[in-house]
Amino acid sequence: MQYWTYIDLDDSLHRFHAIDGSAVILNVHTGHILAMVSVPSCNPNRLSACTNPADLVDNAVHQAFEPGSVMKPFVVAAALASHSVAPSARFNVFHPLVVDGYRITDDVRHHVLSIKKILKYSSCIGASKIALRTPRKTIYDLYRAVGFGRLPPLGLPGETAGILPHWQHWSQARHATIALGYGVSVTTLQLVDAYAAIANGGDYVRPELLKAERPWQRRVMPRWVADTLRHWLQSVTRPNGTGILAAIPGYRVAGKTGTADMANGHGGFHHHTTNATFVGFAPGDHPRLVMAVSLRGSHIQWNFGGIEAAPVFRVAMSHALREMDIPPACHTGGDRYIRVPSGLTWARLAQRYGLDTAALQRLNGLPDTAQLDAGELLKVPVPQNQKMLCRVQTPLIRRAQAEIWSEGGGS
Repeated sequence: MQYWTYIDLDDSLHRFHAIDGSAVILNVHTGHILAMVSVPSCNPNRLSACTNPADLVDNAVHQAFEPGSVMKPFVVAAALASHSVAPSARFNVFHPLVVDGYRITDDVRHHVLSIKKILKYSSCIGASKIALRTPRKTIYDLYRAVGFGRLPPLGLPGETAGILPHWQHWSQARHATIALGYGVSVTTLQLVDAYAAIANGGDYVRPELLKAERPWQRRVMPRWVADTLRHWLQSVTRPNGTGILAAIPGYRVAGKTGTADMANGHGGFHHHTTNATFVGFAPGDHPRLVMAVSLRGSHIQWNFGGIEAAPVFRVAMSHALREMDIPPACHTGGDRYIRVPSGLTWARLAQRYGLDTAALQRLNGLPDTAQLDAGELLKVPVPQNQKMLCRVQTPLIRRAQAEIWSEGGGS
């Protein structure tokens, strides 16, 4: 896992001319760190090759950065858990949102979006509206609970807690934009650990370097909130989602892209230099592994989280799943996936396959509140005497399509 993660991350670093990058793979249930990679780097067996001080820095725990839209699921979690926003809520995101003179926009214009679609399309307007409906302290408390603003417990040299301003000092603009990953800085280790809490059903698991360490965990969000987010985040890696390039053939993948313009140190931003991030877990319905990828200071075209970091996740996670002997979903033998036709309800779909609605939702690991969207992939039983075929397809898209689907700067 360490080898493939390093090779893929280093390739993306040079391809997009990034300053540095890091990636971490974590066992969702135990918190064991299975791979931790930092680039640029060198071969420690040949110290004469390690002439650049940056080669000796562990960016996964040392380099804090503004992460962009990978923070949106945690604002959604805070809103749902506090009942500030209902899971069925919908938001008009057609017009820019102006907060304290700060104009929040989306790269691709939409009209009315559900929370699931806000995450899928990474709508900054929608996420900010959700944040403004949620008390500042509620958002701050959840951020702290999943590890942001806290020193990691590993004891590695150069570890940083990042920056999470106290909620009492948030302006209205900070209240809105902290949902977008601005005004807060995190490390790659913090991101992978926080997403593990979503993948693990709402339980935060402390990261560990030693296999002998017993798992330590605490509940940070209600299970129904984590299960709902786990379902919604799978849409991000499906067609028209910003993380389509993180999709792994044969597996359900859940995750989120992030792209943030880098601060210029003078109160503004470099509009062509970004922090590009992807965090995800697999298999999406029963997560075993979670991975975070970040590349800082990219300044070449298409330097978005969905273009730059998501493919690193796809390749490295594919190898990790095989290394852990986690089979693709289409090899289960008794189930297959279908794409939901337009106008079909849960009840009619369940009847078609001889199940009740609750059984069909349990088969897909979905909460009772899940919405059925046209075009969504769902697991259904294979009819008796029908041969099971495993067909997987890697998305074939043009770079122009990828640029539209992925996030632009500031999203």
